[in-house]
Amino acid sequence: MTDAVSRDVKGGRAAFFENPESDRLLAMLMQLVTEHWALRERAMVLENLLVDKGVLSAGELDDYRADAATDASWDALSFELIQSVIEAGRNIKNS
Repeated sequence: MTDAVSRDVKGGRAAFFENPESDRLLAMLMQLVTEHWALRERAMVLENLLVDKGVLSAGELDDYRADAATDASWDALSFELIQSVIEAGRNIKNS
């Protein structure tokens, strides 16, 4: 069985798919996952520190409900993030 795509790394990225755009999309996704985990871990550390120092009680963060203005602001930021991700996907060329 011969492989049409060289998987050797010669000064560049390994290829996992025949279409290089798919490899770029995978790289983008993995970068996003890495960034997400870093932020999630920091949030967990902050929550633990706040609980340990008595600033928050355990579970208080889970019970928090934003007021209407804050909720609307967060919804707008979420929408902007989704638009940004979709726009990045549009910029990937079709082969």
